[in-house]
Amino acid sequence: MIEGLVYFSPLLIAIIAVLILMFGEHEEDEQYRCFRFSRVMMLISFALAVIFYNKPPITGLSDGSSFALVFELLLYAGGFVLLYLSRRWFAAMHRLAYVFCGCLFMSLLFGYLLISSYNLALTAVSIIMICISNYILLKDSDNQREISFGTRLYLLLTFVCMFMLVGASVLLYHRCGALDYEVLRLYFELNKDSAETFVLATMMILPFLFLLGLAPLHFCVAESLGKATLPVFAYLMLMPITAVWGGFIQLNVSMLTPVLPLFRLFYIAIALASVGIGAVGACSGQNIRKIFGYASVYHFGIAFLTLRRFTPNAINASCVYLFAYLLAMFGICACLFGLKKKGEYLFMLSEFEGAAQKRPYISVMMVIFMFSLLGLPPFIGFLGLFSALNYLALHHHYYQLLYLLTTMLVLGYAYLQIIKVLCFEERKTSFDRVDRGIYTAILLNAVLMAILILQPHYWLEDVKPLLETVLQ
Repeated sequence: MIEGLVYFSPLLIAIIAVLILMFGEHEEDEQYRCFRFSRVMMLISFALAVIFYNKPPITGLSDGSSFALVFELLLYAGGFVLLYLSRRWFAAMHRLAYVFCGCLFMSLLFGYLLISSYNLALTAVSIIMICISNYILLKDSDNQREISFGTRLYLLLTFVCMFMLVGASVLLYHRCGALDYEVLRLYFELNKDSAETFVLATMMILPFLFLLGLAPLHFCVAESLGKATLPVFAYLMLMPITAVWGGFIQLNVSMLTPVLPLFRLFYIAIALASVGIGAVGACSGQNIRKIFGYASVYHFGIAFLTLRRFTPNAINASCVYLFAYLLAMFGICACLFGLKKKGEYLFMLSEFEGAAQKRPYISVMMVIFMFSLLGLPPFIGFLGLFSALNYLALHHHYYQLLYLLTTMLVLGYAYLQIIKVLCFEERKTSFDRVDRGIYTAILLNAVLMAILILQPHYWLEDVKPLLETVLQ
């Protein structure tokens, strides 16, 4: 029992942080104390998670593996970035940060469980709690005004996800008497041709697609991102999707492998639709957060298309693409935190006109991060895109390859519009002074990207064996 409690300690720290942040009595002038407390608790949890990375946090329901460690490290990295970048905004706008920090720890807690889960009940609870924490932040982002349509729709879809996950769990428990992935995998193997099996698998898959914002559920996430405050936007772009991707791979490889052939065409259709809708949607708006929201649909569509067979090479190619995307998106969010007016971060593209004249360093780095997102050499995004395209070429998916290259040109047009506004328009906005911490965050991110792109053979060779362990 003591040993199990020790292995559970990273999550116990997160639980304590959530309880203190969400249910304690707080004062408005304690913003910096809130972030200081959150950073300390996250650092302790991170240290314990690294020490016990190969130990299951909940014996019998989860498992420790090198594969899970990769996504857990990305989850913690996103948490640290958000705490570092968001603290001054909450203080400047006199808004309580305890809900934000509490939801961040909720996402960390249940994201950690989702990544390491080998039990459908734990997976369902984790997904539901991540949906709830996302909704709480979106509602708080409405700033006490009338709840927006996007937030209401997100709540409705959250209830639908809860119904599907709970329903699938109850039915499978009734059939199998257990919810462990290994037991359920055997059930799917024995009943892989039945309609009921297909329906149950679909009920488990759709909540993941919703949280990732893939088509046809993209509209809710994209609309919510367009109206969210910048800290909430950055949170939704960095933390939940990391946990959901890790949990989705675990679910498919450890449990749904027998029925994956039934879903191959479905996965391809979802991926191609997401790529096309994401590229076109990014070109159709003037809200910069919505542009990047639709762009994320495009990028996740490519990762999903590459991942669809769930072979070691497919998982490796998809995860390399995701890692490159996350690193570039860290940089994009840091740049957006550096551009504000009268304490408020900017929404509309027209508000960024001529930013390069006043903030040349931030503007140039934002252009570099967008080039990386687009997959242009010599940036790290090129390694991710090359990994995905190379996988499609090796498996002779030439029409899909041509489709991706065409949509990449469409998305490139959206990014060029942002570059045009940043660098070639006359400045009309007076930007606030940039915190030195923003420059530090951008510089560190750029240095990390440079190191990884200059030594790709080292980290790619290290990552591949870690990712392949999920199939063991």
